Amino acid sequence: MNEALYVVGFDLNDSISQISYVELNENTPKTLAKDGEEQKLGIPTVLCKRNGVGQWYYGNEAVNIAGRGDGTIVTKLLGVARAGGKYEIEGEAYDAADLLVLFVRRTLTELSGLTSPEQVASLVFTVDELDKTTLKLLQKIVETIPVAEERIHFQTYAESSYYYILHQPQELWERDVVIFDYSGKGLHGFQFWVNRRTTPNVGFVDEFEIENVRMPDIMLGDHPSPEQYADFDEDILVKMHEHFNGKSIGTVYLLGNGFEEDWCVKTIRYLCMGRRVFQGRNLYSKGACFFARDKIVPSKLIEDYIFLGRDKLKFNLGMYMRYMGKEEYIAIADGGENWFDCDTTIDMLLDGTKEIRLLITPLDGKDPAELVIELEGLPERPNKASRIRLTVTFLSETSLTATAIDLGFGEIFPSSGLKWEKSLKIG
Repeated sequence: MNEALYVVGFDLNDSISQISYVELNENTPKTLAKDGEEQKLGIPTVLCKRNGVGQWYYGNEAVNIAGRGDGTIVTKLLGVARAGGKYEIEGEAYDAADLLVLFVRRTLTELSGLTSPEQVASLVFTVDELDKTTLKLLQKIVETIPVAEERIHFQTYAESSYYYILHQPQELWERDVVIFDYSGKGLHGFQFWVNRRTTPNVGFVDEFEIENVRMPDIMLGDHPSPEQYADFDEDILVKMHEHFNGKSIGTVYLLGNGFEEDWCVKTIRYLCMGRRVFQGRNLYSKGACFFARDKIVPSKLIEDYIFLGRDKLKFNLGMYMRYMGKEEYIAIADGGENWFDCDTTIDMLLDGTKEIRLLITPLDGKDPAELVIELEGLPERPNKASRIRLTVTFLSETSLTATAIDLGFGEIFPSSGLKWEKSLKIG
């Protein structure tokens, strides 16, 4: 039996989902492909219910069965699940969230020939956006798959892009890097840049949209003529000129099936002028792999660079507590971590005080601040005879709520049931 440990990146979207993987002691992630062919990367994000029976198929097999007329295909699983929708098939309603869970479970079985759940050291789901609805959907998936929950993480395409680029040769990101993603939602992308005036260096990924650009088959019909493609190439070229104006961009990545046809000749020629240009489809799932591996086996890059994306805490949170007779700083949450991963609960004994002081240190160099919770009405007790449970819940990357509850001290000093709550927004 292969005892190697793997990390896995799962790009979940409404079109073609991708699974990449890499052993902890290897450098280059691989991506699951149909029949092992590089041009057939990914798994269509669809299910198909066979006519008349409760039998479900996923991915390419689902497409084939539906194409033969032997079943009903279900598409846009993530989008419909986010909207709380259902599918009506043969007179029966199916919850989209349940079908999304089924798709992910079935898709992960494709790793069975490679590894077992016990050998998955980390599994990272990457999606276009991590709003509260999506987080709940992902958590529902986590509860049903055989990988330990503490080994599963979530991130956005922006963060996956950051980790992918960071693990490429450094000469490719000495200047800014742009990723153009031309897929179902149109043409959008990310711009990677680094502030090298700080220690550690801080990396950013800015998201942007190229307005009024849709997929060629949607805009031009199923069989566009060469002239129509040429006109469309001109339109995209103009928008690329506008986007690159005044920017120092050294590398470009082209993602999505919109760039897979040979229609954008002039656009590609322009992009290649003084820049390195790469085309591909599995950047996000590979970036998720790099992130997963760095969490377990930190590289020098992680020491030298910190990512401050949209979902990252913009401050360090901690407090001073007396431990073993000495006052020490206790970290509660670290800046640069995903805010939705940082909820924390701490139990403490009060020693000569009726307040809790939390220290907030912004990462942008601004002065530290304090969040003081006054424990008004707390019963009079001897020192270290009041046990307080502090729970910190993060509402976003810049806001939190701190709740303190009086637990008393055993049977001698029972709990008063008092609770104190205070919220804070940074910036």
